[in-house]
Amino acid sequence: MGSMTSRLPGLAVIGCGYWGSKHTRVIWEMPQARLAMAVDQSQERRDYLREKYGSVEVTGDAEAAFNSDDVNGVVIATPVSTHFELARQALLAGKHVLVEKPMVTRSSEAEELIALAEARQLVLMVGHTYEYHPAVTYLRNLIRSGSLGQIHYINSSRLNLGLFQPDTNVLWDLAPHDLSIIFSLLGQAPVSVSATGQCHILPQVEDVAYALVRLANGVTAHVHVSWLDPVKVRQVTVVGSTGMAVFNDVAAEQQVQIYDKRFTIAPAGDGYADFRSGYHYGDVVLPRIPSGEPLTLECEDFARSIVNGTRPVADGYSGLRVVQALEAATRSLHADGRAEPIALPEPVVLAAQGQLGLVENGHYAADK
Repeated sequence: MGSMTSRLPGLAVIGCGYWGSKHTRVIWEMPQARLAMAVDQSQERRDYLREKYGSVEVTGDAEAAFNSDDVNGVVIATPVSTHFELARQALLAGKHVLVEKPMVTRSSEAEELIALAEARQLVLMVGHTYEYHPAVTYLRNLIRSGSLGQIHYINSSRLNLGLFQPDTNVLWDLAPHDLSIIFSLLGQAPVSVSATGQCHILPQVEDVAYALVRLANGVTAHVHVSWLDPVKVRQVTVVGSTGMAVFNDVAAEQQVQIYDKRFTIAPAGDGYADFRSGYHYGDVVLPRIPSGEPLTLECEDFARSIVNGTRPVADGYSGLRVVQALEAATRSLHADGRAEPIALPEPVVLAAQGQLGLVENGHYAADK
């Protein structure tokens, strides 16, 4: 049993606050990896970690994780301003990396990390937990099967009262979830974003924002995020030509609802002014969604990718396109909502494999 355990990948969690504490719990409990180290700058937090995970090395120095032969991969759950440098140091030290969302603050930083990971044949992954949510996986398969027909648009709302972040706005705090869901569902890259927002509580910090994202295949997605709404809403609506679907993340049960509803028109004369409308109202299907904690599925994918040398679902390219969209949304906020283009990025050379990796006809080459 001891030798079997020693072959499991050893993982270190850097930053054991709100999200990092969840990672430590999940990794401690999962059979596919070992919690080898926990890193946090807070003495109080380190004392708690030592008491809870007695056999795990606990330290306040991230360098210890980078230099440890017992650590194969690191989970970075620190403030976003520290993500790039910590991830870069970890990759240079030969460690596989899972970095929380948003991946970094600049797309150029994301591209540098992707190139570095590919050159060293290391796993680079981003904490887009919704890409692992069973309901999102179900919706993705439903869309790609053609069951909803041609997708017209997606509407996503993520609203609540708080939690205010003084060092970032509501778009960078909440929208990564919605953007990662949208891009995952459609397998498409964003080509432009227009955004508006308001600062009601803290100056220069938008607490309510609306974004319109245009994708490479012509589909539009609408994102509404707010720290100032009285009711918690976590909902994604997908509208297609032959059907519609809703993912309600706050529902205890029946999180996905599929509507056999559509609107069609048929010519009734010589011009578009003469048409016959057709409303179709069919059944509402409540599919059974497989159970599974998204964060557990995410960490299992990280461990599996380390062991098998495979590309994770939420890889570096997933992180890059979300950061690109957030950058464009920020530019648009400062330009009174003007649509800001996103240049499909120059292909990142995968130095280890000698092939090109980013975009083909709006699709990310890494998309499944």
